[in-house]
Amino acid sequence: MKSKPVLYRVYNRKGEYHHAYSATLKGSLVWAIDCAKTVNGSVKEVFEDKTEKEVFNYKKNKKCSL
Repeated sequence: MKSKPVLYRVYNRKGEYHHAYSATLKGSLVWAIDCAKTVNGSVKEVFEDKTEKEVFNYKKNKKCSL
């Protein structure tokens, strides 16, 4: 069973950490994606077991996979 995300981490276009949003806050994924668009970066979900999964990437011009 997959755990729920606890954070959405935003990385800039160089792959450096930029910002993070708590997944418990309503709208946090939208905020993270908006932030990533501003810095031409990406958003990764961070799960309880510390694994990360990319859900948005500005360079690939992907929409959110959720």
